[in-house]
Amino acid sequence: MNLTYLEIDHDRSHYDALTGSDWDEFLDRLILGWLYHDHALEGVVITGDDIDRALSGQPCRNYCDGLVQKSLCRLRESALMLFDAERRPEELTMEWIKELHCHFCDPDDEVAGRYRQRDTSPGVYNLDVAPQNSISYYFHKFMDMWNDEIRHYHPVRAAAIAHWEFMHVFPFDQRSGVVGRVMMNWILVRGGYPPAIIHAMDRHHYFAALDGHRTDLIGVLVDAIRSTIEAARLFSERRLEAAEDARGHQLAL
Repeated sequence: MNLTYLEIDHDRSHYDALTGSDWDEFLDRLILGWLYHDHALEGVVITGDDIDRALSGQPCRNYCDGLVQKSLCRLRESALMLFDAERRPEELTMEWIKELHCHFCDPDDEVAGRYRQRDTSPGVYNLDVAPQNSISYYFHKFMDMWNDEIRHYHPVRAAAIAHWEFMHVFPFDQRSGVVGRVMMNWILVRGGYPPAIIHAMDRHHYFAALDGHRTDLIGVLVDAIRSTIEAARLFSERRLEAAEDARGHQLAL
């Protein structure tokens, strides 16, 4: 096993130790960061107020605000699904990936679950992707690669390489990146690892890795996983400090 993976295993005790209400509170906070950073990767600038308004079901201020609110709520639902063993799919399949894409679309959206209609990767991506008329072939090839090869790797390596390969298929006109990162974290969480939430400040490293060799993305994921572990450590320390302060206050009474 690579030394990097051993270091993650050694450092993740604070993450693994979170249970009960502590875990629920940490997960809520983690997903809030996930919503912010994942949208930033897509070039969508949001604020804490935008997230609060979306998750509390407040009325949309305009059409664009409505799109952002739906995107935030759908990503939160997808993230929560990864940590729910009863809802999380047991196997990675093409059908689940297409259903995931449909989840991020409106019910009457014509592009939901349908292949990309252009030869280039749209939006913020500038990748060498499968030709439009060959997407089905390369998507099936990706799934074969997953089943025959990638799924047998260490979960961190598997998540990085699967995400890289998927992004070079880029099957959908919109939301391929969002779907690809949920898939990536499905691999990590199902493998017992913390999710890799790629921070906005690491955006250029992420895109450079996608544009490089498929193993280049491993380091980006390792850094993102370490950030999750560090967030768990800080959360645990603050809860412990709060508990000690409360005990000290009771003794002083």
